[in-house]
Amino acid sequence: MSPDFTCMIVDDEQDAVEYLSTMIRESCPFLNIVASANTSDSALKQYFTTLPDLVFMDIEVDRMNGFDIINAICGEKQRSQFIFVTAYNRYAVDAFKTHAIGYLLKPVDKVDLIKAVDRFVNTKEAELQQERLWRFVRDYSGKIRFNTTTGFTLLHPEEILWCEADHNYTKIFISEEKHVLVSVNLAVVEEKLPSGGYQRISRSILINSRFLASVHRRNKTCTLLFQGKEIVLQASAEMLKKL
Repeated sequence: MSPDFTCMIVDDEQDAVEYLSTMIRESCPFLNIVASANTSDSALKQYFTTLPDLVFMDIEVDRMNGFDIINAICGEKQRSQFIFVTAYNRYAVDAFKTHAIGYLLKPVDKVDLIKAVDRFVNTKEAELQQERLWRFVRDYSGKIRFNTTTGFTLLHPEEILWCEADHNYTKIFISEEKHVLVSVNLAVVEEKLPSGGYQRISRSILINSRFLASVHRRNKTCTLLFQGKEIVLQASAEMLKKL
């Protein structure tokens, strides 16, 4: 009889991947392991290649933690479920209990594995837990997914200096010299950002208010202060009245 579900394991330690793989084959033979990954880049590539039903997700991976990876996946509205695998103490794990289908403490215990997978098999419960997971991951990560012409980028709102309209695209500046071109217009970007912390200074420019240092109404400019350096942006008289 062929396995009923496919699964993937994400862990930066290959020994941990092999250990969990062996336990799954012995204790949950109805799960077919179709992929594994030791890095976040590999995890995303393998995920979108195989689209597994279930992902065993380590919390700490590399430049992207497990929550960041799930956040990127959630943006595609995939049907997969997630079980966290973590070395965190039980106090920290309690925070994840109500948001994930399951969680496993390292070293993974056979009984705990079977219980977590049983919850996954219970489709009704899994669907309810998935909605909670989406919200939890987005809140925990704090990063926002923006689509680009080549894929997507994840940015934390606080690292954004200003956003500048570029026809149907938007340039999101994270420094004076560096920006990311995202494939949505400025209005959509503004909707994605937290309310209250960003201000239009013209129809084409949206600034992060926490970096605003001064306003010159006569010159119609706003000055941002970032890492001790002033960045002067052109503004409109109409918008400056609202500052």
